[in-house]
Amino acid sequence: MDASGIERDVAQPIPRRTTRRVRAIGELRLPIAGPYRPRARLYLFPDGRTLWTVRLWEYDRAVRHAVGTDRLRAFARVNGLPALEREIDRLDAIARAEARRAAV
Repeated sequence: MDASGIERDVAQPIPRRTTRRVRAIGELRLPIAGPYRPRARLYLFPDGRTLWTVRLWEYDRAVRHAVGTDRLRAFARVNGLPALEREIDRLDAIARAEARRAAV
C-alpha cells in the first residue's frame, strides 16, 4: 500500500503511554545525632500512594527502610523539629497535588 491509499479524513488512534512509573518527589535530611545524616526520599506511585525511603545505618551497612508520612511526621514531632515537620508536609502536599493532576 502506498501513501495515496490512506484516507486523510479518518481519525487515527494515537498510542498512549501506558507504562506509568514511580516518581521521586523530593528529599530531606533527617537530623540524627552523630555524623550520619540520612536522607528521606518521597516517592509517588502510579496509583496515587506515597512512600518515604530512609537509609539507616545498621551495624556495617546502610539498610533501606520504607515508611509512611505519618511515621516521619511523628519522628519530627517527638523530637521537637517543627521545621522538619513543615518540610515533610510541604513535600507531601506536592505529591498529593501531582497525584490529583495525574488522575484527571
